[in-house]
Amino acid sequence: MNYSLLLKILKFKILFILIIISSSYSHDGLYRKLKKQVAKEIKRTFNVIDFSLNEVSSKISPNKVLKSSKLLKIYSKTNFLGYAVIGTAPSKTNTFEFLILFDQKLIVKKTKILIYRENYGGEIASKRWLSQFNSKSVFSHFVYRKNISAISGATISVKSMTASVNYIFSNLRALKEI
Repeated sequence: MNYSLLLKILKFKILFILIIISSSYSHDGLYRKLKKQVAKEIKRTFNVIDFSLNEVSSKISPNKVLKSSKLLKIYSKTNFLGYAVIGTAPSKTNTFEFLILFDQKLIVKKTKILIYRENYGGEIASKRWLSQFNSKSVFSHFVYRKNISAISGATISVKSMTASVNYIFSNLRALKEI
């Protein structure tokens, strides 16, 4: 029996297992980081200490621009406060996560970039640029360079965020009409 071959196979299996374990921990760490940021923004925006999130059964269906998103109802005890949308959208070579908080009437209270992974274009996360979406209803429509400012070096991310917000708004109009 060739022990060196068995040793190589065993080393490969151990390395493979370590890679699987580390990737699952990093995913879990990312989820915890997102959850912590979302909680912080909800507490700050709605001025509450305790709250709960309930997923709305009809998720916003992803399209070619919006990779994924989740619609949640926000409650403080039994009081309905509003909605949260957590989404993932593409940037130049990666994706970024964002949060949109709505009041009970589906008016945007806050928009926040939670995680941005590119080396360039991070200006999309600035409060000033994101404030363009605040106080808008789901019946608003955004157009790049008309009512949404361009950012040099972040064109793809700006267009992606704008398209994502428009897509989310179009899906949420049905809630407003109910």
